[in-house]
Amino acid sequence: MTWDISRRVFIRSAGLAAVGVAGQASPLLVRMAEASESATKVFVHVFLRGGADGLNMVAPYGDPRYYDLRGVIALPRAGQAGGVVNLDGYFGLHPGLAPLKEVYDAGRLAIIPAVGNYGLSRSHFDAQDFSETGTPTDKTTSTGWLDRALKMLPGSSVTEAVAFQSQLPRAFLGPEPVLVASNLSTFDLRAAGWRGEAETLLRAMYEGRAGDVARVTRETFDAINVLLRMPAIPVAAGINYGNSSIGNSLRQAAQVIKAGLGTRTIFVSVGGAFDTHQGQMAAHNLEYGRIGDALYAFYRDLGPLMDDVVLLMSTEFGRASFVNGSQGTDHGSAHCELVMGAVRGGRIAGAWPGLANSQLYQQRDLAFTVDYRDVLAEIARRHLGLTDMATLFPGFAVGAGPGVVA
Repeated sequence: MTWDISRRVFIRSAGLAAVGVAGQASPLLVRMAEASESATKVFVHVFLRGGADGLNMVAPYGDPRYYDLRGVIALPRAGQAGGVVNLDGYFGLHPGLAPLKEVYDAGRLAIIPAVGNYGLSRSHFDAQDFSETGTPTDKTTSTGWLDRALKMLPGSSVTEAVAFQSQLPRAFLGPEPVLVASNLSTFDLRAAGWRGEAETLLRAMYEGRAGDVARVTRETFDAINVLLRMPAIPVAAGINYGNSSIGNSLRQAAQVIKAGLGTRTIFVSVGGAFDTHQGQMAAHNLEYGRIGDALYAFYRDLGPLMDDVVLLMSTEFGRASFVNGSQGTDHGSAHCELVMGAVRGGRIAGAWPGLANSQLYQQRDLAFTVDYRDVLAEIARRHLGLTDMATLFPGFAVGAGPGVVA
């Protein structure tokens, strides 16, 4: 795969995690700016790494079996102190996600409580890779599903992607151009105090020469200069994303969308206390509070622009249905997904499998009723306008999907 070296460059600097630029005929961000008028739909994927527990993210508190299984970590019923935020009399949001109740009531948030695929496994590393390649059990897949999606979008000027994390996500692995950065506000190499000297040396080394590396080096500096000219668009008045990883990433994602740079896909990777083998209640109170604030701020900050945005929040797998001896949960199977924006919201989508022993997968995990690829395929088909599902998810017969995308 020659693109791995010859068509992608990573530059590191203070506050700058990485910038990946593929070697195309014109600078990456110049093409993004030129494409701003034609770019319409944006897909934002928020990925919670660690296996977030869906049964406490959106608790089936109307099922008495939930309390039998969960014991000391079960969330109280709606109306009780510290209880869930009622959605439909059966499901309730974790209290940290309470701000999203307004979004749900406005029909802009849909919840799919039992998503997954048993081929993902209960291994963090394998499950994350399989989630991002879209090919569970197959470790030979060389590209990520979002890279394949970008390749299918019409016109190279709008096939751009941004990832907010420290390295290229597996979902974007492949030849398509990707901008990878943890913090866009410190994107300028001058922040490290060496740009003038370093840029002079690099340009002297590569300008006038042929070859992929020389071309990509020149385009990388051009891309940085274009991004530095991106208009500073403040957060809307009265909106607070909070000081957290997901808050900072979604604040920047909203800025990119509002700037009209032609970005079509944004990947937000969120670490944190989601691998809750112990002390789950305290971890969730912190993490789900941060998530609720950040998602609500993103929704309000974009305002009418949410008509062109679909945000999916998912994880690699859920947790076991029952509490363990350390007031936590072990690795499980089905997880919960939240879909926000241009969606058919205000409802729970997909069949609920139940929590009886006979309904659990291997008598321990919530069973999945919606394949995670059907959710991704529905977004790709109905929101991004893609049609070649066989290439997007090889070896999988894509179904109708949960019907959440407007």
